[in-house]
Amino acid sequence: MLAGPSPYDLSGSGTGLIVNLGLAFRPAARLLVLEPALGYLTLKNDFGQRSHWFFPELGLQAEARVGGFRPYLGGGGGAGIDARVGSDRWVGTLHVVGGLRLRIGRSWGGRAELRLRAVPPFSGHTLDFGFGLVRGMR
Repeated sequence: MLAGPSPYDLSGSGTGLIVNLGLAFRPAARLLVLEPALGYLTLKNDFGQRSHWFFPELGLQAEARVGGFRPYLGGGGGAGIDARVGSDRWVGTLHVVGGLRLRIGRSWGGRAELRLRAVPPFSGHTLDFGFGLVRGMR
C-alpha cells in the first residue's frame, strides 16, 4: 500500500491524494515483478467539485537486489475510471514507474515510488509520489 501527493492535469489541475494498492508476483524469481494494482485519486475539477478516479492497472517491473535495497523500473497500462453519479467515464491509461523497496525485517519493508500516468494516453496525466509499507518481502 502506497499513499502520497499526486499533481494532476485531468478535468482540472492541482494536487490530490493518491492511494495505490498492489500485489507483487515474481514470475522470474530475482528479476521481474508483475504487479496488478488499484489506484484511487481524489481531486477537484474545474468547477470546484470533488472528483474520484480509480485506476485498475497491470505493471511489469525489472528489480535489482543490492543487500536490503531493491530499486526497480517498469511500466504498464490499464484503465482510468472517473466515478460520477449516474455515468462513469472509462479511459485507457499508460504508466512508467520507478522506485525503491527496502527490506526492514523478516517479511516487512518500506517502499517509495514515482509513477507517471498518462490519462487517457497523452491528453491528461498524474504524477504519483507514493510512500508506504510492503508485507511479504523475501
